[in-house]
Amino acid sequence: MVPLYILGLLQRYGPQHGYRIKKIIAEQLSDFTQIKLPTIYYHLAKMEADGLLRAESEKPGSRPEKTVYSITQMGMAAYRGMLSEQLCTEYRLALPMDAIFYFSDQYEPQNITRALQTYADKLRRTLAGIERHRDETLSHVPDDAKMMVNVIFSHHLHHYRAELAWADETLRSLAE
Repeated sequence: MVPLYILGLLQRYGPQHGYRIKKIIAEQLSDFTQIKLPTIYYHLAKMEADGLLRAESEKPGSRPEKTVYSITQMGMAAYRGMLSEQLCTEYRLALPMDAIFYFSDQYEPQNITRALQTYADKLRRTLAGIERHRDETLSHVPDDAKMMVNVIFSHHLHHYRAELAWADETLRSLAE
């Protein structure tokens, strides 16, 4: 997924240096991607070696030299292929919390309740953060992309709200 996002950002924003790509990912994509920022340079180097990116050194004034990456024709074709592939991906939900309930006979009930309450509180904080971040992100994306960015945030908010509703319902059941 990291190459897909890097290629997409370069397609959208044009040539960028690695730090700027990391910054865009942190500011605009962190709510709905699992990209570890330290791996960005690894992926940039690999994609350059694979011919998907072109890297050029740039030295603006007295500032340190930096490498600016741009997408190649091969990179554009790979990007379109990656997008098409994502449309065919099968949805497979993995919920780590289910393991706790499956093995609940081996765990103290009060610990489960306490952990689930902590989890629900974290979900509430996450939801509030995503809602704030949605507004910030929308101020950074081009107008023609805002509707789709809203779709992404809506998708994630629905999942988090459903998970919170499940946690609250389970807490009520455990209390009975």
